[in-house]
Amino acid sequence: MTVFHPIMLCQPDDYKSCGACCGQFNWQNHTREAITEIIELQTKMFFALKDFSVLSDYKKQVNARIKNKKLFDTIYNCEFLGFIDEEHKKTGCMLHPAVTGVPDLRNNCFYGAKICESHFCPGFGCLRAEEQKAVILSIDDWYLYALVITDIDLVKEFFKHVEDRMGEGIKEKHLNKPGLIDALKDFFQLKENWKFKAKENRLGKYYFSKAEYNIARIKYKEKWEIPPSRFDKILVSLESEFGSLQKLREAESIIEDKIQVFIKRYSQ
Repeated sequence: MTVFHPIMLCQPDDYKSCGACCGQFNWQNHTREAITEIIELQTKMFFALKDFSVLSDYKKQVNARIKNKKLFDTIYNCEFLGFIDEEHKKTGCMLHPAVTGVPDLRNNCFYGAKICESHFCPGFGCLRAEEQKAVILSIDDWYLYALVITDIDLVKEFFKHVEDRMGEGIKEKHLNKPGLIDALKDFFQLKENWKFKAKENRLGKYYFSKAEYNIARIKYKEKWEIPPSRFDKILVSLESEFGSLQKLREAESIIEDKIQVFIKRYSQ
């Protein structure tokens, strides 16, 4: 049965894309600079190939040159994730027939063409069309877009707080209001530039130990004898760590301000 997805989150437009399912962020150092370096390397080496009969050699050479270490061993980091446009705005599969003109090259990657074609991340099923559209409209940047569109808790919790206060669901037709997109982007940029980011190596709400991943928790009761923050899911998604109750309250205030700005501009 064919599943109809009105918005292709992997490649939503000409300005950005997401390669998270290809292991884009599965590196110990998954900062923008580190990931860009890896994808630039793979892009340069792949498009320097004279023919596609040496793809196994290409994979060995790429892996030998990458100094970063994997974050989670059982997730595969695909060597064929690269920039697929001249401006290097969009990541994607360099083996895809739309890139190479050759129909079956994806069978040279770890997952193969069939799995790559049929896989849909949780964003397709868990985010409403309005939530998907809000992320797409507000971010024109492959790195930040991929971080946000794959973080279901961050997106849904933001709009849950917004909609609970407004008493209505957001409507796609209002998303182009003046200043609204800027307000959304301002909130989503916390994902990359959060001042309370934990020192331990985490990816969103997950932290990694040996071959296992676990969900991080903020110990409100143990530390400060208080119930969980009303923004707990957002704080965990932002990889938060707080040395004091004062820092926690400061973080809550930052998120509250972002929500209030969005509501004000949406309601104008």
